[in-house]
Amino acid sequence: MLVPIGYKIRRVREFKNLSQQYVADKLSVSQSTYSDMENGKIIVSEEKLAMIANVLDVSVDVINEYNDQVVFNSCTQSGYINTNNINPIDKIEEIYKQLIEVHEKRITELLAVIEAKDKLIASLEKKG
Repeated sequence: MLVPIGYKIRRVREFKNLSQQYVADKLSVSQSTYSDMENGKIIVSEEKLAMIANVLDVSVDVINEYNDQVVFNSCTQSGYINTNNINPIDKIEEIYKQLIEVHEKRITELLAVIEAKDKLIASLEKKG
């Protein structure tokens, strides 16, 4: 069974967790025009297909030779952490480590402020 190119494009876009509006904006077309491309109402030229592939960050071959597993692998290798609502544990762990670093730095900064405040209070008490 021949899978229409618009369907293939839509599936890749969905795997990338991108909206039609996002892709349409990147292509400088309206969302409805882009929707018509995905729904087969507008023929997608090779040039337009190359532009869409670029926006989706996959090769034209990935779209032309569409296969759920191939697209999933391409999306995962591109670093998309929300591919089809799947969050790889290593990506989540990396994000949490970054958040912890930010919060630990802020805690250190706040402890320094408290220490400076305590020193100021102590020096004022000695004078008074």
